[in-house]
Amino acid sequence: MSTDAGIQLLVLEEFRLRTVDADGTVAGIVSGSRRGREPAIPMLTSLNDRRNVAIVRALHAGESAEPDTAQHTALERFVSSRQTPKHYGPRITERSQDPPTHYRLAVTESGINDTAPVAAKPRGLRDDATSTDVGLLWIGQPVGTYAGLIVLVGGHEDPSDVGALARDWPLPLSRYLGVRIYEATGTSE
Repeated sequence: MSTDAGIQLLVLEEFRLRTVDADGTVAGIVSGSRRGREPAIPMLTSLNDRRNVAIVRALHAGESAEPDTAQHTALERFVSSRQTPKHYGPRITERSQDPPTHYRLAVTESGINDTAPVAAKPRGLRDDATSTDVGLLWIGQPVGTYAGLIVLVGGHEDPSDVGALARDWPLPLSRYLGVRIYEATGTSE
């Protein structure tokens, strides 16, 4: 994995769809509107409610944190409500050369961050049969507050195993702790 020190900001946009994106139309609109130097992350869908979706972008110096107006307009007829975009300062931004095939996002407004930077120590993750190769790791803390965290992990799972991965996630505990969990399948290009 290589660290991308050029990432200045992580932006999270969460919204609720009128209906589940069963045919991939909304995901296609999101993936078709790539902006900036970083590869686009596919639209992420909530494990708890498939009508709740999220978009995560990583921005470099000089790139706009404003939502994409064309994308916003194209999505308008599919979206029932939007949350205000949230900005996160990067703590860890690493990725491998190969784009991930599966993404998992965890977001919370709980927990207090200390001000000491986190030292990233990538390690081989093939130590046992339940590990997967990590292709992307972005961790950020909210700008303007000390509470909260965003964690985006991209892996190289076999697409046939993705359903099993979702079932293994501790959803009841996550909901109790106020953690929203999303996932997506597809490469970022």
